[in-house]
Amino acid sequence: MTRQVVTNLETPIGDVLAAMGREGVLLETKDHEPVAVLLLDDDLIDYLLERSPRLTAECQRIRREMDAGDFVTHDEVRKLL
Repeated sequence: MTRQVVTNLETPIGDVLAAMGREGVLLETKDHEPVAVLLLDDDLIDYLLERSPRLTAECQRIRREMDAGDFVTHDEVRKLL
């Protein structure tokens, strides 16, 4: 993991990510704790999403609506488009 000192907090995140490389980067600033930035793979994204309280609540809401018959089938959506 490389170490990158950020002197300007207005640095675009795209610039930081471009300099990061495959192994990640440790960002350091004068007034903040260091932050590690790592690449996400599909397994890690799935792991994080499965443990997201907001995502879980949204899925439960959608499931309740579907159980109540409040949904549109895939074929109906295709006809609308």
